[in-house]
Amino acid sequence: MKVLIVGCSSGAHALAWKLIQSDQVEKVYVAPGSPGTADEPKVENLEVETTDIPGLANAAAQYDVDYTLITPTQALAAGIVDYFQERGLKVLAPTREASKLEWSKEYSKQFMQRHQIPTPGFKVFADALSARQYAHTRSLPLVLKVDGMANGGLGVVIAHEWQAVDETIEHMFTTYGGPIIVEDFLVGEEVSFTVLFDGSHYVPMVESRDYKRLRDNDEGPNTGGMGAYSPVISQALSQKIIDHLVEPTIRAIKEEAIDYLGFLYFGVMIDPEQEVHLLEINCRLGNPELFTMLERMDSELGPLLELALARRLHQAEVRWNAKCAVALQISSAGYPGVKRTGDVISLPSGEQEAKIFHAAVSSAQGQLVTKGGRIISLSASADTLEAARERIYAVARKIHFDGMHYRKDIATLGAR
Repeated sequence: MKVLIVGCSSGAHALAWKLIQSDQVEKVYVAPGSPGTADEPKVENLEVETTDIPGLANAAAQYDVDYTLITPTQALAAGIVDYFQERGLKVLAPTREASKLEWSKEYSKQFMQRHQIPTPGFKVFADALSARQYAHTRSLPLVLKVDGMANGGLGVVIAHEWQAVDETIEHMFTTYGGPIIVEDFLVGEEVSFTVLFDGSHYVPMVESRDYKRLRDNDEGPNTGGMGAYSPVISQALSQKIIDHLVEPTIRAIKEEAIDYLGFLYFGVMIDPEQEVHLLEINCRLGNPELFTMLERMDSELGPLLELALARRLHQAEVRWNAKCAVALQISSAGYPGVKRTGDVISLPSGEQEAKIFHAAVSSAQGQLVTKGGRIISLSASADTLEAARERIYAVARKIHFDGMHYRKDIATLGAR
């Protein structure tokens, strides 16, 4: 089996790492990949950017891959799956129209509302004045969302003061245009719940919890995620998420005749009464959540993905271990705002207690350098959460580049 992964993130690196553990996988190509993927056995980087859809399709055909995995949402929104299908190339990801569930928050929220899937109250606005006027009739804090895509978690802001509400609304319209969503804030615990869906059947993955705020104690701006851990909730709560959110979403997709193939990621809020609410739908694996899922997956990934492509997921038997998994993101100075780049990265050599994945890393004159944003991802698992944390932070302390930042409280009881 030969697989092409589109992406250069640590998520693409992790998928390649998991795939090559299978004897059935002969080769994994990553476009464009990273220095980290280049060092993995059975993995080869291809010099094709994620925005070059014809070039990616040509590479899939040239190297005769069995299928392609897509990691960037931007590529889904640009119609990469539609183009591959037109070329007769197999790809495990939703089409542009199907992935609208992620790249248009307006569409996604209205989809939930249409099918009475529990979600926080919201309204959509095409101009800043109407958005501000409505916002001031609600209670603080408020969640403000850009309809389209914004990198680094900047498309969602939780505003705790009226001045922040007004400034954020103006900034969103000025920077991204409209529409924007003004959403009620829910108190509770967030959980990321993912399934692999073949259009008829689905396989639940293990749940995880990520940390969106930049700094310890959930302070600072929202990001793409600074860390995660698993397991999080009881089997009873997992079943409640399936019954109240996953199953209704799957039914709704079928009712609306959406031809969906790939991962569905549910951002869930569990309120103090243990009721579940759907905050968002993503059409991919979450990052950093996927690291904890892959750490806990005892089954081989390749055969599972093949069953999904064949629309035979009802035949899948996925084994999960009972270990505790932790993931950590190390970012550059300025993240999630202005990107600082070009800092030389020092990584520990030899086998480590945590797996090191390259995110925004490039190679220059024989050295690894930062490309800005989330630079390095770490994942580890152990019999206890504390042991997994110790492994993660032991390796994090051996990594250095100027301006590096990471949270120190991932997977602790005091942090959410």
